[in-house]
Amino acid sequence: MKALIHLLVFLVITLLAACSKPSYFGKTYSPTQNVDVYLDKSDVKKNYITMGTTNLAKGFSSMGAMQQKVIELGKANGADGVIMSLTEDVISTQQNGTAVVSKTKKQKVVATNSSSTMDIKEKKIVATFIKYE
Repeated sequence: MKALIHLLVFLVITLLAACSKPSYFGKTYSPTQNVDVYLDKSDVKKNYITMGTTNLAKGFSSMGAMQQKVIELGKANGADGVIMSLTEDVISTQQNGTAVVSKTKKQKVVATNSSSTMDIKEKKIVATFIKYE
């Protein structure tokens, strides 16, 4: 029963996070119907101005869902294009280790140890919205 309650709480939190609106910082224009997608600013062959930015990291089931949310945000704010890049931030580091100490018959102490470190990373989309001149 406890497991079911935990599962329901997790699902509700996940749904609320998925429905949350990403933050947008920048200028707003009339909504557009189409947003061109670029993965590097050198790919943009038209003159443009930068109109705003957003960062998305949490609350999405897949990278495709995150990209679609960025495109929809661009349309709503009047962007003609968006330059997206994928980054990874280390949000925590986990370290595990063990050590064994033993005495030999000649009263010598022998110690051995091992450790491992693992970074916990979070993928994030950084998007720059552009308006063609």
